[in-house]
Amino acid sequence: MKTFLHLLSFLLLLVDVNSAKASSKAAVAVKNEPRELTSVEMAAAGAFATAAGVILVHPIDTIKTLQQSGEGVGLSMIAATNKIMKKGGVGALYSGIGPYVTSDAGAGALKFASYEIMKKWLKEKVPEEYYGQTIFIAAAAAFIVSSVVLVPGELLKQRLQMGQIASLREGIPQIFKNDGILGFYAGYSGVCLRDIPYTMLELGLYDNLKEKIIQFKNKNAAAGQEKEGGQLESLLAALISGGITAFLTAPLDNVKTKLMVDTGYNGFFDCMAKTAKTNGVGALFAGSAARVAWLMPFTAFYLPVYEIIKRKIAATPTLPGALAVKGGEQQVAFKSFRTGRAQRRPMAMTQPYSKYSSSVCF
Repeated sequence: MKTFLHLLSFLLLLVDVNSAKASSKAAVAVKNEPRELTSVEMAAAGAFATAAGVILVHPIDTIKTLQQSGEGVGLSMIAATNKIMKKGGVGALYSGIGPYVTSDAGAGALKFASYEIMKKWLKEKVPEEYYGQTIFIAAAAAFIVSSVVLVPGELLKQRLQMGQIASLREGIPQIFKNDGILGFYAGYSGVCLRDIPYTMLELGLYDNLKEKIIQFKNKNAAAGQEKEGGQLESLLAALISGGITAFLTAPLDNVKTKLMVDTGYNGFFDCMAKTAKTNGVGALFAGSAARVAWLMPFTAFYLPVYEIIKRKIAATPTLPGALAVKGGEQQVAFKSFRTGRAQRRPMAMTQPYSKYSSSVCF
């Protein structure tokens, strides 16, 4: 894992090497201070952390999906698990994991890159006392950006989980033939009505809780001796925010699932009303225990992993000194063929190779 992260950091570093002045000395000093990450690096960290989290807890998501569908009304987590395994064995618990990992990794890349960029912008524009509230808005905007790739993957995953399509090779052409490209966005309103509040709570609560935990930790620290947050603070904040968010958004998730795998509903609010009328208001919380059991470990895993990857990349040094030079001029000494005298003239670093220039190869 460590080797992979270092390799990932180095490859992404090449995308956006910061320019620096060339040193007049031959010695090169390596910078060890943490640096600011590029949007590409933040996207890669978000994609990796999200994909790892999805793989870890996918079976619980499969159980939750069955409980929320028309087929699973009234089933407990154990009964739903038995029904899934009776139909397809242990492997059935991982139905739909391919498109889900792919789409969630892509969505995670877009979500975290957008979120971090907006947080930085808000930090510069909004007074400090209001910053904690405004990051909820940044989280909502970040989800909207990520929804472009999240929704099709969510749709395919849930139809695979319910056995409505046997494979992606069968399902993708079938959906496109029946409903066109918009068929992959069935239930989009449900996803947005669920995931905009979910992302606002998840990321907004997480960042605010983490800040409060760090402040509590440093409340008796002397000036200048405050410590930054580490993995423990990230884990605790993620665990709490994951549990709260999962339960509060359970009814929204329930309706979203029904819109994707059941029929007979005319939109989000019609589905919510019919579900409550047919099976009682409590039916809106069907699968809520599985949702909490799914999202608490998922959030407690992938958000701290995201923070760890960011720290690893930020600790990777930039290319300093002469290695960071992108352009500029240097003085080149040569002998004039016309006068025979030694002369000096500036030479752009970008000029083509000649007998007056030199190059460095690796």
